[in-house]
Amino acid sequence: MFRPVDGLSSACLFLRGRRRLGKRTHWAHVGAFILGASCLHHVSQVVVIPAVGAFTQLKVSSLAAGGLRSSVGRQNSPNFPSQPPPDFGADPDVLSATQTSRLPWGEESSSNTFLHQVFTTAMAVLVGFSLSIGVALADDSSGVATVEAALSFIKRNYYDQTFNKQDFDGLSAKYLAQARKGESAEGLTRELVASLGDKYSRIVDAATFEKLMAFDPLGVGVVLTRNERKEIFVSSEPFNSSSAAKAGLRQGDIVERIDGLSLETESLFSVMDRVAQADRPEVLLAMRRGPAEVSAERWEQTLARSRTSMPQDRVETGVAPIGPDGHRVGFLRLRSFGAKSARDMAQALKEVRAQGADEFALDLRGNGGGSFQVALEIATLFLEPDSVATRVKTTSAETDQLVRVTPSAPDGSSLSCAAAAATVAREPLVVLVDQGSASASEVLAAALRGNCRAPLLGARTYGKAAVQGVFGLPNREAMAITVARYSAPTGTRIEGGLRPDGPGPGDNPFSQAASALGLPVDFTAADYAKIDFSAARQTELLKTCRPSESW
Repeated sequence: MFRPVDGLSSACLFLRGRRRLGKRTHWAHVGAFILGASCLHHVSQVVVIPAVGAFTQLKVSSLAAGGLRSSVGRQNSPNFPSQPPPDFGADPDVLSATQTSRLPWGEESSSNTFLHQVFTTAMAVLVGFSLSIGVALADDSSGVATVEAALSFIKRNYYDQTFNKQDFDGLSAKYLAQARKGESAEGLTRELVASLGDKYSRIVDAATFEKLMAFDPLGVGVVLTRNERKEIFVSSEPFNSSSAAKAGLRQGDIVERIDGLSLETESLFSVMDRVAQADRPEVLLAMRRGPAEVSAERWEQTLARSRTSMPQDRVETGVAPIGPDGHRVGFLRLRSFGAKSARDMAQALKEVRAQGADEFALDLRGNGGGSFQVALEIATLFLEPDSVATRVKTTSAETDQLVRVTPSAPDGSSLSCAAAAATVAREPLVVLVDQGSASASEVLAAALRGNCRAPLLGARTYGKAAVQGVFGLPNREAMAITVARYSAPTGTRIEGGLRPDGPGPGDNPFSQAASALGLPVDFTAADYAKIDFSAARQTELLKTCRPSESW
């Protein structure tokens, strides 16, 4: 009789030949094998056994009758022992259940049961094997799609187009071949990203990715990126229970407009930031399913936005008591760059001005980064229009691209030169940094220091000069890869950290040790009041800085 444990053993033998399978894939194959074999076994008890039994009975009865006839003439043969004839009852062509086990040569056997076992076990193994192969093929197809997507994103977007001095065609062939052999997509994509030799590029598991996307600027549960035709598309399946999933959006759908803003003429970042800053409960997407050249399905979809607030994105403000020189310091602390941080910073400037502040301390200590675009938008609040905020090296450019300050109105429209200049804060400014200041906060600090707008006080920054793009994969994981590297407006490298011009107001061995460990050190209003904003001090710190020079 076939037992599930036999199916498990056979399934495991089958799977031993499949290398590096993920745990979920492995147990899916085993489960399919056992399920198919067990189900067939139970079905065989009802359907197969009676059929085989009837067939076996006819064969055995014929064999028994022939044996009886031949035994009469051979009863005394020394090579064929004498056996009593079986009792066939009233019908010589049908044997009873007990009689079928008494063959004419007299051995007590269970040939009927034996044949049933052989037949059902063989069929069960065959069906279980077929089902496990079906699961394997489905998993392999999904795995190949995931590896193909990862390779495509790296080819189009990764900063280093030498791919760590690897032949990309050979790299693609290697990993696709392994994926087609059934190796785990989770393992292959991690190995692929690791081969790039970039400490900032990584694979984000599905659970972590979904948590991160709970705070996406669009707020509808989809990951958008550009395809090889420069169209914005849904790069992975919408997250479960999101408004995009409920509306039936699919991986591969094209987004042509967001809230009426065309994605052909504006960058995805600027459109999504504008949507986030508008902070409306819904967003309108103009969608397309299928190539534009054919009769594609087009529709508009209104989706509810999840507007989850992140406290670290908020600007913490205050005004210090009037100092000995009669000035008041307004402090602005930002712990992370979120979608609304630039708008909040502009509002914070108005508030501290209203409270009498005429000197500003922009506190970026412990700020690990966030939106690169938002950091540049905050720079526009303090820099003259058309100033170079940073230099960026991207995949498509052979040389650094200069990113200039371009102030805009709250509705996103451009401002005239006079109107843009009128929005700039020109009060004395210092920027506070430490070892926890990284990425986007270093971009902002370098923009202000490189344009001689403010000195840096505190400790050397972290030194992360890379911008990561996050791309959703078909298996619901995501790939974060470096898409650009940036430097100060002067060309000063940020790797290794930005060197401060002087100590911060609360610098002491304790605060320095805490900062090195990544522990937050909060300043009081009295600490901010100790900052010397005098013209002589500013000149000393900036050391006759010129925007064209490095520091």
